[in-house]
Amino acid sequence: MTVPLGPSQLSPTVTVNWSEELEEFHEESSRDHSLEVLTRGVMVDRIGSLTGPATIVDLGCSTGYLLDDLSRRWPRARLVGIDLVMSGLTKAARLVPSAIAVQGDACRLPLPDSSVDALVSANLLEHVPDDRAALAEIFRVLRPGAVAVIVVPAGPELYDYYDRFLHHERRYASRELARKSASVGLRVDEDTHIGAAVFPAFWAVKKRNRMRHDDLEGTALEQRVRDDYANTQDSLPFRIACRLDEWALRKRVPIPAGIRGLTVLRRPLDGPPPTGVHA
Repeated sequence: MTVPLGPSQLSPTVTVNWSEELEEFHEESSRDHSLEVLTRGVMVDRIGSLTGPATIVDLGCSTGYLLDDLSRRWPRARLVGIDLVMSGLTKAARLVPSAIAVQGDACRLPLPDSSVDALVSANLLEHVPDDRAALAEIFRVLRPGAVAVIVVPAGPELYDYYDRFLHHERRYASRELARKSASVGLRVDEDTHIGAAVFPAFWAVKKRNRMRHDDLEGTALEQRVRDDYANTQDSLPFRIACRLDEWALRKRVPIPAGIRGLTVLRRPLDGPPPTGVHA
């Protein structure tokens, strides 16, 4: 199988709402926080077993923390990190030098049809205006029977200034990602949540944000978000809550609500995508 070894040719109009500045902010907050560690661990676990010279794609790999976890779990796999922003992609290439780093658009993946054994994507689809187009591309590049593990922010009613600052197109409603995935031909193996134990406190904070600060813009918005981050440290109660979540997720306990949605998808062994979906 051939995988592109260099940056893809991006059109002048890309289809992912992200930037170099947001990449820098994301890096500050994403390596060792308990929620991030929990999310990455669950995603790696949900891939399951892989045999032979597997190809694993991290779509929206950012600075490469999930890619690094994948390399530790499957040291002999062919790893491909795809991201639109070069600054994060460059750091991912340094962190995981064995991986192939590719600049690419989630809606026009620079990968051959049916070439991927597993795909992960954490906190990317909420930045894509046409997320169904990205899901159709995931269908196209997965080989029949291959798995995709996707994490997105949950709760559209909780969309606040923090989501606006991060250029989120949406937070996902219950079963929304599952329905959209099924519409492009992907089978839904699991649809659950991460961050359930701290969700009541999270819900209260987001609702307060919507009432008090939803009109913030520009530098005031950026400063408010940075202040919020500085005041939200990884406390012992939060770490304990994440351990409870980890236990429930490992036991496959149904979790109806949480900070993030976790959806495990699979390309069926037989049959084309639904009519009107290009694969």
